[in-house]
Amino acid sequence: MDKTEIKKELAIRTLEKRYEEQRKDLYEFIKWFLKEEKKVDFIESWHYLVICDALQRVYEWETKRLIINVPPRTWKTEFVTKWFPSWVLGNSENKKFIATGYSATLTQTFSDECRNIIKSKYFSKVFPRFWWLSDTQDTKNWWNTKAWGQYYATGAGGTITGMWADIILIDDPVKPKDIEWTEILKINRWFTDTLESRLDNQNTWAIIIIMQRLHDNDLVWYLSDLEKEWYWEKWEKIIIPAISEWPEVYSTRYWIIKRPEDNLLLPKKLSREKLNILKKKDPWTYSSQYQQQPINKESQEFHEEWFRYFEDFPAENWKILTAVDPAFSKKKESDESAITTVKMIWDKVYVLEQTHWKFNPAELEDKMIYHIKKWQPEKIWIEAFQAQTTLAFSLNRRLKAEKLYKTEVVEIKQKWDKESKIRSLIPWYRNGLIFHNKLNCEKLKNQLIRFPKWKHDDCADSLQMIYYLSEAEPQNNTKNSYKIPDIKFDSFWFVDI
Repeated sequence: MDKTEIKKELAIRTLEKRYEEQRKDLYEFIKWFLKEEKKVDFIESWHYLVICDALQRVYEWETKRLIINVPPRTWKTEFVTKWFPSWVLGNSENKKFIATGYSATLTQTFSDECRNIIKSKYFSKVFPRFWWLSDTQDTKNWWNTKAWGQYYATGAGGTITGMWADIILIDDPVKPKDIEWTEILKINRWFTDTLESRLDNQNTWAIIIIMQRLHDNDLVWYLSDLEKEWYWEKWEKIIIPAISEWPEVYSTRYWIIKRPEDNLLLPKKLSREKLNILKKKDPWTYSSQYQQQPINKESQEFHEEWFRYFEDFPAENWKILTAVDPAFSKKKESDESAITTVKMIWDKVYVLEQTHWKFNPAELEDKMIYHIKKWQPEKIWIEAFQAQTTLAFSLNRRLKAEKLYKTEVVEIKQKWDKESKIRSLIPWYRNGLIFHNKLNCEKLKNQLIRFPKWKHDDCADSLQMIYYLSEAEPQNNTKNSYKIPDIKFDSFWFVDI
């Protein structure tokens, strides 16, 4: 080693010693870089400590699956897609990143900004041994280091064939204005079918999702549901609302952070006054994007306190009715078939039993027979649509074969859209006229509380069928009405009260 090399090595060691804290600690690196390079008066916040500690645990292999839910305008994108990858590549130049978001153009901008951080002279002070960027692959959406590290930026839902990563970054995969069920389903499928397989080593490397909640069925819910139902990977979740609704505790490797109730996050950036205005003007956006609660009491159409329960229903001999909402698709996202049996006593409805599952036609018929034998309803209404139109005929033949003559089978068609029909139940729930069996109402309750954001409504739809068909049914209806075309309810319209 000649004198020039010796001087160079001594200079490198001097820088390494001087900036050791920034090199070893992500949060310190960000604070220092913003002050020196960007000349930004950094507003420190406890939630930055929490996020940086979680990200650093990913780099150190302690966490493989991480979800962070924080409000907009709290620097979540800067921390995850810009500073974290640059800090990791400074420490380990061979690491590969894939970054995604709802906009490919926006994600490529993050990639470019991360590259600019690495090109900065201040970065080279903290990481003096960094080999620099590759000359052969250095574009806005895809650049490499000379040690075969990588940053590849693409849009959520896009093609990433042939690309691999040690760490996958997902930043707001769905645009708030595009929050439709079809788009949510597309992203959820893309995650499991495409993105997750891009990890270079499934056992050691990581996926980080940082996003504001937008919908009951968004990617965070989807992965939590898989974790619970199918025993998938365990996700560490950091959920930080704009205003704490109760005391919260956040644990890091070095601190326990206790957040009191009604504490505003980043008061210098988030205005309590403006948040209160948003809460009144658009409670769903406030609840979902700022409070990370897609279900919110103030934005719900059906409320928890409206649900009444019975242990023993009145013994009066009154109408018992059953409605069936058939669905035969076996796809996971499709509705289930639902059978609802109620007892009606004047203006009150007692929901005796609900049965719901992805039945095939034979299984559904068996369940209808079960309800008929157990409850002996006067009528069983079956919604008829396409392949479901043979159910009434088949059931009636089965009833005759088993000598069950007390129940009339009625095939119906409804012309309202589902949301309007279910919404017409609101006054009955609000006035305490619907009672539930506490042991058999969880699915119905979940659908109504999450309405209309919930992806399924089969149980709720079968309940509204009974209520309104019993009120609107023509007086000249006769037995075996499924055989008489002019007595079907094809032309019936229901009027909200």
